[in-house]
Amino acid sequence: ELSQEQSKTAHERLRRLQELDDQPRTETKVPFILVELRGHAGHDSFIEICGKDEYGVYDSLHSWLQLEWGCQKLAAGDLSDDTPLPFCDAFYSWPYFQASSDEGLSNMGLATMRLVDFMCNQLSWTLGVVNGGNVGSNGEIREQQIIFKAPHPMNLVSPHVMVELRSAGYVEICGTDAGAVSTLRDYFADKFGGEVESGHEAFCDCCLRCANNVFKERGRSGENNVGHLTTQVCDAVVAMLPGWSLVTMNGGNYGADGTHREQQLVFRWDNHPLREAPHLLVELREAGYIEICGEDVGGFHGKLADWLKSEWGCKKPMAIPGQEPFCDLKLSWSPKDMMCASADLTAFFHGHGWQMQVCSQGTVHAKGKPDVREQQILFRPGSSAAGVVEPHVFLELYTGEGSEVLGNQRIRLREVGDCGAVLGELEKFFLEYLGGELDGQDDHGITSFNVDVFLSRGLTDNNLGCWTMRVCDFMVDRLGWSFVVCNVCNLGPGGRIREQQLVFRHDGERRDIPLVRPTNEVLDPAAFSGVQLPSYWRDEEVKALKKQRAMMICEQDEVQSIQEMFDATFKRVLTRDRVYEYQTSSSEEMPYRLEVVHAFRSENANLWLNFAQRRSSYKGGTVMRTKTQSAGSLLNSRLDAGEAYLAHGTNPSSAMAILKTGFVLANAGKATGTMFGYGIYLAECVSKSDEYARDDNGGTFPGLMAVLLCRSLVGNPYVVQDPGDAVPAAQASNCDSIIGDREAKVGTYREFVFFDERQVMPEFAVIYRRQYDSKSVPKFMRSSTLGTTGRNWQVQLDKGWGNVPPDVSLDLNRADQEGKAELERSVGEFLYIFNLKKKTQLNVATGNTRKIRAPMRK
Repeated sequence: ELSQEQSKTAHERLRRLQELDDQPRTETKVPFILVELRGHAGHDSFIEICGKDEYGVYDSLHSWLQLEWGCQKLAAGDLSDDTPLPFCDAFYSWPYFQASSDEGLSNMGLATMRLVDFMCNQLSWTLGVVNGGNVGSNGEIREQQIIFKAPHPMNLVSPHVMVELRSAGYVEICGTDAGAVSTLRDYFADKFGGEVESGHEAFCDCCLRCANNVFKERGRSGENNVGHLTTQVCDAVVAMLPGWSLVTMNGGNYGADGTHREQQLVFRWDNHPLREAPHLLVELREAGYIEICGEDVGGFHGKLADWLKSEWGCKKPMAIPGQEPFCDLKLSWSPKDMMCASADLTAFFHGHGWQMQVCSQGTVHAKGKPDVREQQILFRPGSSAAGVVEPHVFLELYTGEGSEVLGNQRIRLREVGDCGAVLGELEKFFLEYLGGELDGQDDHGITSFNVDVFLSRGLTDNNLGCWTMRVCDFMVDRLGWSFVVCNVCNLGPGGRIREQQLVFRHDGERRDIPLVRPTNEVLDPAAFSGVQLPSYWRDEEVKALKKQRAMMICEQDEVQSIQEMFDATFKRVLTRDRVYEYQTSSSEEMPYRLEVVHAFRSENANLWLNFAQRRSSYKGGTVMRTKTQSAGSLLNSRLDAGEAYLAHGTNPSSAMAILKTGFVLANAGKATGTMFGYGIYLAECVSKSDEYARDDNGGTFPGLMAVLLCRSLVGNPYVVQDPGDAVPAAQASNCDSIIGDREAKVGTYREFVFFDERQVMPEFAVIYRRQYDSKSVPKFMRSSTLGTTGRNWQVQLDKGWGNVPPDVSLDLNRADQEGKAELERSVGEFLYIFNLKKKTQLNVATGNTRKIRAPMRK
């Protein structure tokens, strides 16, 4: 039982973490929230919520849970010493849960997806992980952890769908996107012999009973073909549903004897950069086997098998004549520590250009044992360069054994690649905020910490979710790493012993997400006297001046007009501000096109008032025609004299924040500098704005960038060609803006600088992706690049210095940073040896040697 002193210590730790949260900050990288659904048919069911209350999410969830599921808020405790120790930040009863029969039928999947629809499509939070398992003597209590991360505008228009494969012979589909559900239903009817069963509406949106020979099991080792079916379904979905990808995967077992398998797969329309890249599933089974399922891309099965044999001593088991294989490749192994094995496997895959997408762990009943571990790890090719092992941190939170004050608690850590200073930061966090003790590092590189933070009440209640969120907050929100996956393994009698595995990856420095706090601004109707709001605005409350702003999802004609404007103003001209983006399928330094995925339009009354007041002082004069006025007639027809739509590159979350607040001149130049003076910088060519655009950090909708299209009063501009502070001269000349004409000077772009923030009204947040495949763009856009970034290594050719291919330059930079003297590298059909000390390039086949030089700007 928890003593008074232990309770006081635990409260004090939570208060210290609260103080960490309350430290002044101007931005956050990625906030997290965890919602845990705990369903027990015929008994009380509960919902626990853990995480920081950003963007008013707790109030929104409270209203929705009461309205949709009839939940009642319960006492969760607080940080005062004289109250029960809180295991979560909000606690609710949950009467919505239903379950039926011993075949694993429940509405947990349906409930999960309804919650996802609300959190994503209404609040714009991003689904990160669905993770769960079954506890209780017969696995009768279902637990599901749903982790959401930072809001992203694409969530407002991105549908999700869950496919649940159940070895009892069913496929369940949950989702509100009718087109996706219909396509999947037809697929399972065709490939799985599925027949729609009625009467399951309370448990899923579509239930199919499959043909008898679809799900297969045999023997006492838990052999089954669910992994094989999983990769087939994943590959089929990305092919059948363009733009959809797998977000999360959750495997488990159910039934009184724990032998039935179920696999939850959640897909999202997110235009993932990997597109239709295949999926490869590796299943590490403590029963003595490793199973690989998925397409043998480039003979990769053989490379993997060779590595497993040499590193782990795996062997190919003797084939049994006439026995059907349940996977594409099977090897026997002597089971290893699952976290260590998963980390080593991840390093191997990343070294060959494959990236871990999701992983799932659990226990099954096999060989008469109740807790036989299984770990599924799913990889896809094309995310990184071969030979590059991105830094990962694997963490394992083990809650310990016993009741209430659990014994033998620990946190284990294993790094992949060079994780640098983050390990020291983590150690400091565990010691200072969790009261941990360093227990050393074993021969496998696993660092262990002894802790006493994990507590339990009753059979299933525990504070694991609370501490999981705290670790996520620290790794992502504080240190800027990407959250990859979280999965739980329930061990021991009734699954009461918990082990949570967390994986984080460092994807490089990303732009921070600004904190957007609720504002108490009110509209002053008198100030709008004589001001006419745009006729195309649609929100009735904004038009009636009853609220300040509304965010509208653009109609298709607006999206088409924006794409026309993008195509007309995209020039393949490189400048020093473009950063090379690695592409496995292309060595192009610059995309051929920016493809608009979606757009959002702001109707902001106060920003419009400021813009209208500034425009009223514009006296007319020389009208400067911008390139954006050459296309996109729908948008341009809305402009008045002296105005133009101009672009500003950023990341999606920042774009949405700026739509709410407008530009703040005090922030000008913080990210990109001020070549022509202090002001707001916009461009008439989206290819220039794209140089500053980024996707959001934390792996949230990777590959989707943002440009703000701003209604701008260019007016009478002051034109300069050379860098320098032109603002005083422009103001002295009574000019409205500055044009830095580097197009006339050096053939690049014109930039527009505004020193009065009222002249720039951000109106559209345009979410787009870069298209590097010339065959996928209109013919008139298939041009060669001009100019240079100065970031490439160069080789001295007969006609002068020229850039080496960008991917080769990337490898040369990496070799230079690592202090290597030489790099051996194939370029096309030829093998070259680059001597970084002598600065030479040797063609091995011809013996020709040329000079090379390092980038002018690194």
